[in-house]
Amino acid sequence: MATANTLERIFSVDYKSKIQPIVSVCMSGKRLENLNRPQGATIDNSTEDIYVADCRNDCVKVFDCNGQIMFKFGDEEGEGKMNSPDGLAICRDRILISQANDCILNYQLNGKFISRIGKPGKGELEFTDPLGLTFDESNGEVYICDFTNNRIQILSKELTYRTQFGQDHLNCPLDVKLTKEFIYILDRSNPCLHLYDYNLIVYKSIISRGDGLEQKNPDFFCIDNSNNILVTDFTSRYIFIFNSQFYLIHKIFIDYSTGIAVDNRGRVIIVCDGGEHCLNIF
Repeated sequence: MATANTLERIFSVDYKSKIQPIVSVCMSGKRLENLNRPQGATIDNSTEDIYVADCRNDCVKVFDCNGQIMFKFGDEEGEGKMNSPDGLAICRDRILISQANDCILNYQLNGKFISRIGKPGKGELEFTDPLGLTFDESNGEVYICDFTNNRIQILSKELTYRTQFGQDHLNCPLDVKLTKEFIYILDRSNPCLHLYDYNLIVYKSIISRGDGLEQKNPDFFCIDNSNNILVTDFTSRYIFIFNSQFYLIHKIFIDYSTGIAVDNRGRVIIVCDGGEHCLNIF
């Protein structure tokens, strides 16, 4: 059980103090520690290990909480071979990975391949450019952004098709996250962040795209333990941070940010696929 001091640390993150990364792992290449166009990032909160989709190296790389490389997986031959991995979601003792050949890969957290889910298409358990995905701790269901099909598919805890939604409202969904109250979906529309209730009905659409402080090209987002929303914007080169009332409270300049996650200590994990090809910890 978390102590009072731990909870205070978790729920009082001062994002305005996060100016320079405390850890930065850089350099493009194919060596174990190198990243080449990293995309999605997620954290195993039980170990604080950081999983990064290393898109051009066709694998997922796993770093410890200090940014030290531990191992990689997915670039071996066979059914589990990755093809430009993008979105990541840890589902208890496994990790699901979306990738370019229109399917989802199911791995153990230690990198052992389990199964391939779905195929290209527009039907049930079929995908066209799947991107962000997330896991519902309460019932084991998985939500997947089916980008080009303009929908979210929901899979059961057994990873079979359950239902879909969003075709009448979404325009190329990019990433999805869950809170107790809402399903948050980031997509290419304007406004670009949509809140659905668990009856799969739109509750609110927020955050405009455009010039100034608005989003230009949002990519990934995460929600911290205080329901602050952090959105990476590749084109403007900022991380935009909104509070639980959806007001912009801060922004962090960082080149070409893509994946983002916040750990239980309030540290912001950011990967960048620009010239630096970095994993940064703020």
